[in-house]
Amino acid sequence: MIYKAKSLRKKIFEIIKDKWPIHASGVCRVLDIVPNSSNISKIKYHYEILKKQNKIRTKKLDRALVAWPVEIERLRIMHELLKEQ
Repeated sequence: MIYKAKSLRKKIFEIIKDKWPIHASGVCRVLDIVPNSSNISKIKYHYEILKKQNKIRTKKLDRALVAWPVEIERLRIMHELLKEQ
């Protein structure tokens, strides 16, 4: 399926919210796109934009870039604070 940039970014964000933590090749598989280096680079490009918009967090694990929503990070911080008390 062919997406325009904004609709693809929105779809990627929805996938990250539903299936976190997820790496770029996993997003490709969900979108039924062949997970080759070109397509993974396109997904990573949208990861960077979503990260700049403060919608997701990313972390590099080996060669894979993993993403999860910012809301989850907030919940993790709240959980850490509650554990301390």
